[in-house]
Order: sequence, then structure tokens, then C-alpha cells
Amino acid sequence: MKHPLLYNILAGTSRKDPDELLAGLPADYRARIEPIAFGPPFDFAPPIEQAKAAGGPLFVWGGDGTIHHAGIALNKAGCPVPLAAIPGGSGNGLVRGLRTPLEPSGALLRLLQGRELRMDLPKLDGEPFLNLCGTGFEAVIAHNFHNGTTRGFLSYAQGSLKAWRNFEPFSLRWDALQPEETEPLSRNGLLRAAWNGPEPKLPEQAWSLCIANLPQYGSGFWIAPHANPNDGMLRWATLAKPRHLDLFTQLPSLFREGGRTYLRQEGRILKATLQLDRPLPWHLDGEPAEARDRAEFTLEPGTFRMQVTDACPWK
Repeated sequence: MKHPLLYNILAGTSRKDPDELLAGLPADYRARIEPIAFGPPFDFAPPIEQAKAAGGPLFVWGGDGTIHHAGIALNKAGCPVPLAAIPGGSGNGLVRGLRTPLEPSGALLRLLQGRELRMDLPKLDGEPFLNLCGTGFEAVIAHNFHNGTTRGFLSYAQGSLKAWRNFEPFSLRWDALQPEETEPLSRNGLLRAAWNGPEPKLPEQAWSLCIANLPQYGSGFWIAPHANPNDGMLRWATLAKPRHLDLFTQLPSLFREGGRTYLRQEGRILKATLQLDRPLPWHLDGEPAEARDRAEFTLEPGTFRMQVTDACPWK
């Protein structure tokens, strides 16, 4: 039985040619893979059964949306095999966060040679997501991108500019359980703590709010650099509305892993219930979600099976 490799021909901006994808693999690896064209309405049951028979994982070549739906299906099935995500979308936030190579053939080979990571599974009002969810500016972008007719970074940039001009901040009220502060024991830990500064308090106002399991939105944008998918915690991250000058002086720092900017704040929660001052749209892994003014965040530690490469920093 061959490993199914699902590929969404509608995801991303470049053509997906499975023959070209497999051509770069050694013959013995190539013989283990069966490419299957896939898309909405996303019936994952047959390929999950095939992946189980082949001994896993389930390979999915697509964007964050396709990978999100695959994760939902695997979770419903009890995670019988790991999910192996191959970058094929516009932003590729999840695979970038896991440090998977962005060249699809290289990613496939490294995943075939890779290992399993037991990731935490976060939920928004009981709905799972793998990478991040959010509201405010970022959710407006997700909804606009989903309803648009074009894909790629330019579409994100155009939608972001329009929302930047028009979207206004909102107020927040939290009922949250946060981890206890611990004193670093090592010299390196002390230096890191001094560099990072004290953890900010839960925000009372936001322009864009993200709840993150992994560190990237996609396209190289680091929204929650300290997010760790198997530490039993979630990261909240806010993005302040940039001023005109900030677009040149502060925004580039968000596209560097170690970049520092006052635009971004980040902290930790174990679980939380959040009340907004008005109903706002949300997104789950970039997929549009219904508007709400109340949100509950929970986490199931170590329950999701993810196939990763040796470049992934988490064990």
C-alpha cells in the first residue's frame, strides 16, 4: 500500500505537478508515494484509511487552509497517523513555523526521512486549529483574501493596506488562567529574560489579536516568536496599528525571527475566556470563522500527531 499524497490544485499561485514533485526523489522513495488530486468538499476519510494501511503519515501538499482541513479530519478520526504538510500555498504559515523546507520536493524527501512530533491541539470555542487563530485586523485580511479572486503575497498586501486604513481597535475583557512566573536558573536563561524583558499584562485593547500555537502567520511574518507547539501553553500576541513611518521603520522587524518592535506584544495563557466590545470576524489557520464577541480558548496537550523534519526545533 502506497502513502497517499493529497495535492490541492487550487492552493497557492504556482502549478502543482506531482510528476515533477516526485522526480527529484530517489527511486525507492518515489515508489512509496501515490499522488491524489484533492480539493473541496475535502472528504478525507478514504485517504486517511489508505495512510493507516500504509503505516502513515498522510501527506498533504497545499496551503494553510487545506492543511487546516486535513488536521480537523485527522483529529476527528482520532489521529491514527501523523500529518505531513508540504508547502504549496500563498503564506505557508504552519510549515514555516515548523521549519519545513519551502521547496516542495525537498520538503517531501525530508518529511519521508523525518520524525513524529506530538503537538498541542488548541481550540476556539471547541473548534481545533493547528497554527493560530485570531480576530481584528488579521481576521479582516483572512476574510477578504478568502473572498478574493487572486492569490499570493500581492493580494495579502493590497487587502492589508485597505484594512489598515479602515479597521479600528477594540476593547477586551479576559478571564484567563496564566502560568506562574519562574526564575531562570542558568546564566543563559537570565540573559534571555533580561533581553526579552518582563512579560506584558493581558491587553485591554487590540487592533489585531492572535492566539498562537506556532510562531508565524506566513510569508515570513513572525507574530508570536516564542510560541512552542508542545509546551502546554498558548501565546497571545497583539499587533498595534502601524503609523505611516512605522511601515518603514518597524514593520520590517516583524519579518525577522529575532526582530524587535513595539508594534508586537506577546504573552502566555493556559486557557481563557475573552469578551470583546462588539462582534468581530475570526479566522482559524487563516480560514474564515463566524463573527463573535465572546471566545473561549482551550488546549489539549500533546494530542496531535505531526510529521516534521530534522530542522524542527521541538522534540
